[in-house]
Amino acid sequence: MKKRIRFSLLAAFALLFGGAACTVTPPDVPPIGVPDGYIMATRGDTLVVEGLEWWEIFGDTTLSRLILTALENNRNLAATATTVEAARQNLASVRGSLAPAIDLAAEGSATYTTPATGGKKQVGQSYSLLPRVSWEVALFGIAAANEAAREEWVATEWGYRAARLALEAQVAETYFQWLQYARQLEISEHSYQLRLEAQQKSDSLFYYGYSSGVDLQQARSLTAAAAANIPSYRRAMVQTNLILNTLLGGEPEVLAMPSHSRECVHSVGAQLDGLYCGHLTAAALPVIIPSGLPSELLERRPDVMEAFHKAQAAAATVRVARAARLPSISLTGSGGVASATLKGLTSGNPAYWTAALSLGQPLLHFGELRAEEKKAVEEWRGAILNYQQTALQAFADVESALVAIATYEAECERYLGLLQANSRLRTMTEALYYDGLASSLNLIDAERNLYSSQLDYVSLLSAQLQAYVSLYKALGGSW
Repeated sequence: MKKRIRFSLLAAFALLFGGAACTVTPPDVPPIGVPDGYIMATRGDTLVVEGLEWWEIFGDTTLSRLILTALENNRNLAATATTVEAARQNLASVRGSLAPAIDLAAEGSATYTTPATGGKKQVGQSYSLLPRVSWEVALFGIAAANEAAREEWVATEWGYRAARLALEAQVAETYFQWLQYARQLEISEHSYQLRLEAQQKSDSLFYYGYSSGVDLQQARSLTAAAAANIPSYRRAMVQTNLILNTLLGGEPEVLAMPSHSRECVHSVGAQLDGLYCGHLTAAALPVIIPSGLPSELLERRPDVMEAFHKAQAAAATVRVARAARLPSISLTGSGGVASATLKGLTSGNPAYWTAALSLGQPLLHFGELRAEEKKAVEEWRGAILNYQQTALQAFADVESALVAIATYEAECERYLGLLQANSRLRTMTEALYYDGLASSLNLIDAERNLYSSQLDYVSLLSAQLQAYVSLYKALGGSW
């Protein structure tokens, strides 16, 4: 009769709260409007290149080695990897908490008594060996708790991929900055040597009375300007090298100029008469940009996928919070052997066991559980908004990188024309000056313009390469 009453009560609670349980559904992630294509995409940009890492497009073995070293040794990336493992263990913990728990308890006690009438002293002993099984069954929310932990784990995996991609891009950008300063240092040193030779000629002309003191000081001023830039670029080069060493996470390394920097084939092809223009890459940059389709971006960009799974985890957490207000079942059982002596535990004493079933339903918590549910709902809404904003930012990042590449390409091409013109102008002005047909001021202006355009052109090349890095980062690091 007791069993019938107990199960009748259980059925009544299930009927009473079952309707409410059916309403506990996870909020769906609303879809995001995806454009049909990128505004700045070029024709044929859906090309996919298999078997290559994104940084191999630059054809720089030094860059490849630096990125691979950073991926292996960077401490921040390794710390991010620990969060993935922690999330995986949390998932295992949640799954384990949903299963029955089995414990073993060994107990022993002794009681010493002295009768008030002065009788014989008595010592009572008891020993027991008790296995115990407990299982708290949540009628609702079991799947939601497991799903929330799983989605958090998946989100951390995507977060690790995002950190990995950010590290790759940071190494590449820093390396290109280092190349920029190294090229500008070479240009400054080369220009200093040329100006020093020109100054020596001016000194000779002034000594023999063929030029004025103004011409002499202008030549010295031009030489001093180039000399002053040398320590500046050397400082920037060394400091950037130190930043790279930090990213690599290993022993300090002094970078050497890549082999393709020793002979500037690009300057020869541009008809600059061997004048070093500071070309930064060994391989030609692609004309067709493999940006793909916007719809693919939502599935391959790590930060977008991380935000998506965090939103899914928040939706599951809403279900868990809602289920906390619904009935739960607790099953406990224990059994074993008991004896008045320690030896008696193995002497055939009768075993015993107990079992209990309880059904719990929260009734009055002064709004605590309801507030927790509302809090979970608001956190879910925040996660949804964050996901939407992350996706919108991803589209904007791709567009920004595409327009940067297109405009930098045009700017570099036109600036190269300026560099060629300034090179020819310097050569012609120098010849006219020594023939007495141009003033020293004309020659100084030509020298200054050429020097400035060389340095600016290297900066443009570096910015162009970093725009490519930004594109591949915006695309999720894939082709």
